[in-house]
Amino acid sequence: MPSNSSKGPESAPRARRLWGALHDFFRSPLNGLVAGVAAAAALGVSFVVAEELNIRGNSTAFCVSCHSMGAYVYEEFKQSKHYTNASGARPECGQCHVAKRFWPAVYDHMMGTHDLISEHTNDWSTAEKFDARRARMAEKARLKMLAENSHTCRECHKMEAIAPTRKRGQRAHEDAIKKNSTNCIACHYNLVHKEAPLTEKFSQAIKSVGD
Repeated sequence: MPSNSSKGPESAPRARRLWGALHDFFRSPLNGLVAGVAAAAALGVSFVVAEELNIRGNSTAFCVSCHSMGAYVYEEFKQSKHYTNASGARPECGQCHVAKRFWPAVYDHMMGTHDLISEHTNDWSTAEKFDARRARMAEKARLKMLAENSHTCRECHKMEAIAPTRKRGQRAHEDAIKKNSTNCIACHYNLVHKEAPLTEKFSQAIKSVGD
């Protein structure tokens, strides 16, 4: 009975045959140059496409295309000073909730797929059903911003340029500047959307930041 090990050249491992084909191809300098240019072009196009998707994914129009965002969160946003104010500045959703730098933004979008799945696996047909989950969702957003030292807030708001009109705000900001505290969400956790109660987890996280 013939041994399985006595097969001809056709039985050589595919990886070895592939390596041989690549070796033969790149033996020609012209082929190597063409392959390098093609790879660079493909890489460049992929980055352009990824950046365009990132920009579109950060837009308010994209975010509110989901029912719960458009019906509840966006309507709350329109009642806030972030929507209508003396300066006319109106941030997009992504400017508050997605990192500015490319790779951190890609990570935020990947983590955001959880929200997309939740949108299609839960019932958001009424405001009451949305509010039943509000505290948990608010906690998630607040903890994320706290862990990131509110860096998205500080892309627009410069601590030294903020001039509160109320005495309480003036004292709070003077104290924050003295302590070099820049974690905006620790105080401004009900600034844009409908008020959500503080959870024990977020309350403890605020205390640990202040320690």
